[in-house]
Amino acid sequence: MTLTVSELVGAAGGGALGAALGAIGAFSLMGVIVVVATLMTAISPDAELVQNLAFGPVFGPHVMFAGGAAAAAYAAHIRRHESGRDIAKPLITYDAMSIIGVGAGFGVVGQLLARAVEQLPTWHASDGSEVALVDSLAVSVVLTALIAAVLWARTPAPVRLEWLPWQHRLSSVLVVGAAGGAIAGSVFLAWPQDSRPMVGLFLYGASAVTLLALVFGAAVPVTHHITLPAALAAGVAAAHTGESTWILVSAVLTGIVSSLVAEGWARLILERCRIHLDPPAFAIAVMATLLALIKIGVA
Repeated sequence: MTLTVSELVGAAGGGALGAALGAIGAFSLMGVIVVVATLMTAISPDAELVQNLAFGPVFGPHVMFAGGAAAAAYAAHIRRHESGRDIAKPLITYDAMSIIGVGAGFGVVGQLLARAVEQLPTWHASDGSEVALVDSLAVSVVLTALIAAVLWARTPAPVRLEWLPWQHRLSSVLVVGAAGGAIAGSVFLAWPQDSRPMVGLFLYGASAVTLLALVFGAAVPVTHHITLPAALAAGVAAAHTGESTWILVSAVLTGIVSSLVAEGWARLILERCRIHLDPPAFAIAVMATLLALIKIGVA
């Protein structure tokens, strides 16, 4: 694993920006970049534009979002921020450079962790293709949050708070999961075939953009952990059948499962913690491995 100075400096800058904007605002900015990059890639295939820019060491969720979330945890620990669970408020508000510095530091940690996880060996499917068993960025987001929890949130939260009150009931979790999966499957089928690997990333970015509403206190469905795995599942199904019905069914079922996984993490872990331990990142990490194993098994 070779790390460059520019990579580490970029990660520090991205983490600082994530802290300044707030994790949600930073994540929405990343979403805009992802949407633009994936659309450009669909027109003129260049996967490096997406990987190195949208998911690189500056704007990637493992840097900018994770840095912002860790900075919120620290700001709450030093009693400058009301709650470490609040990742919507821009932390530049407090004019405390130590908070921005924590964001920068965790941006670097997030990049280091992502690159380390990236080194895990890939598996080979029966058709000879390489399959990564983990989503290194999602795993990095989970790990950086756990590090922040060990540092600044070792005691349970005094009051349990629901992750998304408007997306908490089982019926809501199931409906949002199914709807997100249906959207992902439909977009996958409508997308140009030669760039279909970009569909999941495009939808991930589009879902991220909608979360900007959370910064202004509006309730919107959180779906990036649903649309990304659902689009990936559609791709796995499409490799074995041309029937659109089965592709859509695969996407819908995956969307439901991913929605349940995220809500399960929220209820078992997040609601008991003083800081934000991201349910979508956990769900994406779990679903990426599950879909990779399915792909290896059926290829």
